[in-house]
This record gives sequence, structure tokens and C-alpha cells, in this order.
Amino acid sequence: MVLLRLLFQFLFIAGVYLLGQWVVYFFHIPLPGSIVGMILLFLLLLFGFFRLSWFEQIAQLHIKHIVLFFIPPIISIIHYIGVFKTQGLKLSVIIVFSSLTMILVTALAVDRLDFPKKTKRWNSHD
Repeated sequence: MVLLRLLFQFLFIAGVYLLGQWVVYFFHIPLPGSIVGMILLFLLLLFGFFRLSWFEQIAQLHIKHIVLFFIPPIISIIHYIGVFKTQGLKLSVIIVFSSLTMILVTALAVDRLDFPKKTKRWNSHD
């Protein structure tokens, strides 16, 4: 019975994922289908169409085994260890620089998009 419950939970989550993929394809939404699927699942849970307790077992199982998703990148690093030995400093500089650039661009975009809200707040205090 437990295995059947886990199978149902998994199939439901997979179905929501596939629904998200279909929504992206059909409506040409510029987002990954998995993200749209998560939003749909969130909305279904938020509005009470489904209870979180119905899916907790499969979610705990996924969280328990999430480390498996890190194995391929680790194996790739081990496979290309020669590249990291010879180009490690360059790669580190590139990774740090690109990460900082992305943080800066994101901060500037959020600040720019939030500017009208700030203006309204500032004007309301005058």
C-alpha cells in the first residue's frame, strides 16, 4: 500500500511537471516548463485543491536522494582534473568575476524595476 501511495504521489508530481511543459509549449511562455510546473503545483496547494500531506512522503524521498544529482558534475570535475590543474586559476577568476557581474546586474535590474515604487513612497512622505 505504501509503494502504491508513493507511485501515485510521484505520478501526480510528474503530471504537474508535464502540464507545465505543455503550458510553456502551447502559450510560448519564455520560462522553463519545470518552473511553470512548480508554480502550478504551488497554486494547487495554495488554493486547497490538494493537501501538502498527500505529497510529503515522495518529497522526503526526493530530498533524501538529492545528492545523486551532484554526482555527474563531480565526476566531470574529476575527469577534467588536468584542465583544473593547468587552468584552475583562470577558471576561478572567471567564475568569481561572472558571479559578481551577475549579482550586480540583478541588483541593478531590481533597483531599476523598483524605482517607481520608491518614488511613490518618497513622494508620499513629503
